[in-house]
Amino acid sequence: MTQRPDTPDNSTWAVLLAGWVHYAQSAVSLPDTEEGQRWKESVAPTIALHAHAMALGEIEKVDPEERPLAMDKAELGIKEHAAALNEIWRAEPMPGSIMELIEDAREAWEEALHEGVVWVVSSERFKTFHPGDLAEMLLDAGFIGEVLVASPGVEMFRGAPVAICRENFGGQPDEDVITMVDAYLKACDGVVDHPHVIRPVCQVYRQFNFLAGGAQKDLVAPVTGDLQSGQPLLIPVVSGGASCAVPLPPKASRPLDPVPVEWLGEEHADSDTD
Repeated sequence: MTQRPDTPDNSTWAVLLAGWVHYAQSAVSLPDTEEGQRWKESVAPTIALHAHAMALGEIEKVDPEERPLAMDKAELGIKEHAAALNEIWRAEPMPGSIMELIEDAREAWEEALHEGVVWVVSSERFKTFHPGDLAEMLLDAGFIGEVLVASPGVEMFRGAPVAICRENFGGQPDEDVITMVDAYLKACDGVVDHPHVIRPVCQVYRQFNFLAGGAQKDLVAPVTGDLQSGQPLLIPVVSGGASCAVPLPPKASRPLDPVPVEWLGEEHADSDTD
């Protein structure tokens, strides 16, 4: 496991990035090559890209009010350093190790942008009602981030996310927003765990076995990954300061047989929001 440099909580983006630049100067090792001059010119931008990727991994230390500016600076910095490397290697194929550093930095930015909070079902079943009132309360509170909930009336099962929310530039929303979503879910049919921070936020895909004539499993996958097959079950309630069209619950039907819930990739919950 990579040991993080010592940086204070609620640091500025500049301080956070500087700590990782200092760390990267000793941590980044580049392979030997006959193209010595190109490698020498590549050292500074590759160190900067690595520092950006590492700093974005702990951007929660930045004051929430500074986060939008920090994300803009990080995006601009990654583009500038990637462009510099493309110019250095314009006459030769870029080495794979450098291409990986560029991709790592871009992925780190995408994951930071999609950091948020998730609520997961702890009862056997869970069913939401129409979130129109929730949307109105969120907009009245001036929330301009994103909230998704399970489609009204659709049965969800133990271990599946039924709501996610994030700020517009990523990160955990204010406590009043979390309280609103939490109160809405507690009024629904079923029980959820305490909300947890997740990076990146996710979507739930109901996958069907059409030969057997029913749902096969619910696959939970990050929104930044490859598009998965199946029916997306989480739908936007508000996004970017506007309400979204949410369908009415379907007509009552017999309960579904429980289907397994499978999370794709790494552990989904990083920490409690407390």
